[in-house]
Amino acid sequence: MALRIVRVFAFVGFVLPWLLLAFCAGMGHMGLHPNTTPLLYACPTSIAALGLDNASVFVGFLGWLLISASNALLYAALGVVVALIATLWNRTRLHGAKS
Repeated sequence: MALRIVRVFAFVGFVLPWLLLAFCAGMGHMGLHPNTTPLLYACPTSIAALGLDNASVFVGFLGWLLISASNALLYAALGVVVALIATLWNRTRLHGAKS
C-alpha cells in the first residue's frame, strides 16, 4: 500500500506541470495572462521554464519533460512521508485494537 501511495504522488507530480502548461498556454492564446503564483506553489521546478522562452518546440518539450520528472521526484518524496505516516498510523491503530 505504501508503494502505491508513492506511485500516485509521483504520477500526480509528473502530470501536473503538463496540465498547468496547457492551461497557461491556452490562456495566453486567448489573450489572457493568468497569475503564475499557483504554478510556482504546485510545481516549484517550473521556475526553470523561464529559460525556455525562446527555445524551439523540441527543446521546450525536453525542458518540460525535465521539469515534470523533477516535480515527480519532489512529489514522490512527499508521498514517502505520507506513506510512512499512514503505515505508522495503521500500526498504532491495529496495536491499540489488540490491547
